[in-house]
Formats: sequence, structure tokens, C-alpha cells
Amino acid sequence: MVVGIARAASGSDTTAFWPAWHRAAGLRSSARSAREWGDAFLAALGVLGLPGAPAVEVAVLAHVTAPEDHAGSAGDLSDGAGQARLDPFGGGVLLTDGVSGQARAGLPEEITAEGATLLAFDENGALVDGALPADAVWVLCSAGAELRSDAPVRILVTSTLPLAWRGWRLIQVDLRGARWIALGAGAGAGAGASRRLVRGRTRPVLRTGPPIPGVTTVAGRPVLASPPEVLLPPGQATFRVEARRTDSGATLASVTTTGDTWRPDVLWRGMRRPLLGELVISVIPGLRRTVVLAEGLGVTSYPAPRLTSARGLQPAEAVISAPPGMTVSPAAAAYQEETVTREVTCVAGAVVQRLAVTPPHLRLRIDPEPGSGAEATGWHHVGPLRLTHDDLWRGGLLRIDLPGAATPPAITLMAGGEPVQVLGALRDGRYPLRRILDTAAVHGDTELTITVGGGTVVTFATVTGAGPADDPWTVTQA
Repeated sequence: MVVGIARAASGSDTTAFWPAWHRAAGLRSSARSAREWGDAFLAALGVLGLPGAPAVEVAVLAHVTAPEDHAGSAGDLSDGAGQARLDPFGGGVLLTDGVSGQARAGLPEEITAEGATLLAFDENGALVDGALPADAVWVLCSAGAELRSDAPVRILVTSTLPLAWRGWRLIQVDLRGARWIALGAGAGAGAGASRRLVRGRTRPVLRTGPPIPGVTTVAGRPVLASPPEVLLPPGQATFRVEARRTDSGATLASVTTTGDTWRPDVLWRGMRRPLLGELVISVIPGLRRTVVLAEGLGVTSYPAPRLTSARGLQPAEAVISAPPGMTVSPAAAAYQEETVTREVTCVAGAVVQRLAVTPPHLRLRIDPEPGSGAEATGWHHVGPLRLTHDDLWRGGLLRIDLPGAATPPAITLMAGGEPVQVLGALRDGRYPLRRILDTAAVHGDTELTITVGGGTVVTFATVTGAGPADDPWTVTQA
């Protein structure tokens, strides 16, 4: 009887069913009705000796938690009668009637095809069939299942589901860099119906981490602190993955594999660590890249960032740390006002690599006016930038590179020790110089300052060459 009533209720138009039920029972609908009726259903299950029947319990829980204002047919996805969408923040999977457009809470057996254990929705909640986008994706899967991929799975959000979906979990994962996701465990997991491929992975890809901040080769190339990952497209096609030294051409590793059996860490197994020097990473066919590695190298500098002063950049010092098996000389370097970069030498085994260490610092440049055909100036970092009235007249967009700043700081124009104008950045983070032209013409010599850190005021530029003039907008009192 309980099962029959639950099925009738879940398959009926709820806007018609519940008012009729309340009239027949002589009851008044209230905000507690759904909970009270749900408790009565569960109590009836116990009386009938069916508390552990999973199918009955799912049907009852779905019936209890379905919103009373949701109407429409079951919207079976298998015959195209409805469409599934996801409300990831508590609403769960909703079924939209293809005729009326009305939505109601979906049940697991309505949404999941036979044998399916993984559903995917895009950021807008639309159900994704076939290949997944290489972006943030909502994944709905069994709560006890392990989510696997050829790349580390980064979980962005863990959300909740309605009571009917007990035993399932809903997470948002970042699929950038992955070529497939699957459920299961063990070496063979990922094969079969639950594997979902990620679009955009039809060729080999070399994925590198961020370079070591402030460390480059002497020629200016970025240096990586960890070996890159080679990602292969899925399938049974055969690839040869190699790592060679650029100076000697010596082969450090060579692996022949297929995309389905490849693991990115295989290339670096058996190599002498830490890795140091310039390497060529090749995938035949499809990829050839050169990278510079100083595995485990770290740099700490103070102050960070270096700010400008009247004589140049602030004095600074940097400490360079190397992992076991690598030495660096010097291990600490001092920077005077005029010094921006110092060279160090790293040694690991027979490999010697010279590197340039540049602590983060304030620097400036002026980009040309759009359409002017002019070129940007070079980066300036030695003391305040000297501008003239003619420079402001020519215009341009001032770019301030301030490492560690979350947003572009406001520029304050100072004259005689008093602020006379505040200039904010455009949406692209640059500052239009022509907007301070009139102010500089009126007040004569001025200074451009920004406030950083805990309130430190830095003069990063000066404007000279414009004599004081009468400001026509000044109101004078008799």
C-alpha cells in the first residue's frame, strides 16, 4: 500500500494531488505538512516490516522532499520527454517538462541510465553528454566511488544534494589539463562505460608549473622548480617520449607507450635527482619543447618588493636555497641601489648552470597612445621616473609593475606637499597620463605617489618643466 501510494503521488500532478489529499483527510496544509507526512510514511514502512527496502525508501524520500509547487510528467530522459538540469546549491537535479517547461526534483532512477554511475554538468548546470569541457565541471557520482584521472583532480566545491540522492555526492572539479576522468580504483580503472573524455586533448601537451619567481637563465629564459608533465591524448596510438640534454644530446629517458597506459611521472623515474640544466622534451609524433630546470631551488628576498628611492631601488638581499644533491654559489647575495640582478652558479653532479636572480621590484614604463604608431618605453626602475610637461602632452598609458599587489594602486599627484589630484587605473590596469596634464600645468613641479604595504608612501615619478599658471576654475573670495 505504501509503495502504491508513493508511486501514485510521484507520478501525479502534485498541484492536484495534495489539495485533494488534504480535503479527503480533513487536514489543513502547513509548512510542516511535508515533514509530518514524510515521518508518517517512514513509520508505515516500519509497521509493514520494510524499513530496509532500498527501492521503497528512495521512493518515499523523493516523495517527501519533492517541492509541492513542482508539476509535470516524469520527464524520462531515455525517451527525450524531459531535460535534466542541475541546481548545485541544494536543489539537486531538476527535470524540466519538454511541453510545459515546468521543473520538479528528479529521482536517481529517472536520471541515471542503467549501469551509469557518473553524471556531469557544466558550470551553468546543463547536462553534458559525450566529451567534457576542459573547464570547471560538476560531477555527480556514488559517494563511495573514487574519482580518477590522468592528472591530479582538483576539487573546487563540495555541494549538497536533496535527501532522495542519499548515497551520491556532488563535487565541482577543474578538468584543465586532464584528458579523462573515471570512477574506480586500481591500474585498470578508467576503462569502460564510466570513463569520460575531456575535449581539446587530441595532441600531446607539455604542462609546466609556474617558473621560479625572480630566477632566469643569464639569457633571460624562465627556470622551473619541478619537472613538467607530458600529457598524451587517449587511445591506443603509440608515442615515444624522450628527454635529452641540449648541450651534449645525451638521452636521459626514452619511453614508448600508448595514451591509455601512459602516466606522466614515468618519464622521470630512474633519473638522477635533483634535475638541473636545459632539457629537450620530445613526443614522437607531435611535440618538442625546451625547458630549463633547477629542481627544488628556492629564493627568499627582503624587502619584497623593492621600492624606488631617490638613488635607485632600495637595498636588498636574497637567500638562495638548494635541495640535497645541488649546491649554489653564492648562497646569499646583497643588492645595492644600482644593482637589479646578481648571477649565481648551480651545480648538480656534472651539470653546471648559471642563473640570474632578480628580487621582485617596482618598475614602470609608458605604453604609447592607441593608434599613434609609437613604441613603448623600456622598463624604468632606477629612482623616480622623470617626466616633463611635454611628456604629458604626448600622452601615453603609464604601466606600474608592483609584484604582490592585488589591484593597481591609486596615484596621488602631490604639489607643495599637498594632494591635488587622484588618478585611478583603467580597466586594463594602466593610467592615462593626459588626465594629469592640466593639474601639472597649474601647480608646476609635482610628484606622483602611491601607497603600498602598511601605508608606505612611495614617490615613483616627478613632473617638471611646467611653470605655475592661473587656474581658471579656482574660486577666489573678495
